[in-house]
Amino acid sequence: MAVLLSFGTGCDNTLDVTADWKEIPVIYGLLNPSASANFIRINRAYLNEAGDAVQFAQEPDSIYFKDLTVQLIEYRNNQELNTINLELVNGDSLGLAKDTGVFANSPNYLYRTNYDIKSTDFSQLYRYELVVINNESGNVYRANASMVGNAELLAPFRVTKPHFSIEDDTNRFFYMIYREGPQAKMYDCVIRFRYLEYDTTDPSITWMDSVDWTIFSNRETIRLTGYQEQQTAIKSYLFYQFLASAIEEKPNIERKPFDMGLYLYGGGEDLYTYIEVNKPSIGIVQKKPEYTNIENGLGIFSSLNILAYPHATIDDPMITQLVSSPRIDHLNFVRP
Repeated sequence: MAVLLSFGTGCDNTLDVTADWKEIPVIYGLLNPSASANFIRINRAYLNEAGDAVQFAQEPDSIYFKDLTVQLIEYRNNQELNTINLELVNGDSLGLAKDTGVFANSPNYLYRTNYDIKSTDFSQLYRYELVVINNESGNVYRANASMVGNAELLAPFRVTKPHFSIEDDTNRFFYMIYREGPQAKMYDCVIRFRYLEYDTTDPSITWMDSVDWTIFSNRETIRLTGYQEQQTAIKSYLFYQFLASAIEEKPNIERKPFDMGLYLYGGGEDLYTYIEVNKPSIGIVQKKPEYTNIENGLGIFSSLNILAYPHATIDDPMITQLVSSPRIDHLNFVRP
């Protein structure tokens, strides 16, 4: 959250750090057509003249606006269709706890809508304008986001029968192939491996655990119009090498493979730019430019579309590999 310093106008050119503060909203929102509910986070940033910024960041009354109207205006091919009013909710009561840090993490106020956000397709471009009105000051803040369309998975499996068969073989490849969705500027791909654990002293008590294998992240699309085919070939043994490093060795614990998931995250153009600008600096100059697409504010409003297959079957030959592979024999996998 930004801290605002205002310069005094006197002729002595001194810095007045307790001048009247300018209202600055900090807004974050990623509309996801595949989600049942979408949320917008809105905070405010300023330096209060009665104390320092860190102190006031810990006070909920200092980081939230008291009276906002938050709306989404829906457009299809630039024709206005609907106005959606978002409701104020406390994320804590919804199981959406805010991470701890410098700023107050409770209450966790968010603005929610259960409206059916539409995704773009080859003939219909959906766009949503975010409008935030401060009913106390009358100030209005806006941002626009084009909706990312649906990607199409071509490999590693047919979507009618999702299953994984990854071999521990240095000469074989695992293929990830998909067609880009329209208005997507970037993709992340994650494979989740889930397994049951139990203590050999009491096998009746089991618990589920998982690890995420990132295939790629922030991969730029070929073009915003979508429907371009992308392919990634990865040596299949790298999956087992990943498991060896990601799962903790526990001598008294045995594990049973359960299932796997595949997640392809498509992000909009503004989200891609925001991530690129905020990457860690490796040069001499450490100061980064401030990127925002919020009119008269800070933050990012963009689109996300997730292609998810959360429960894919693990083929029997792969289970055999998980149990017998020398790379992961220290993890004590056994057959289900």
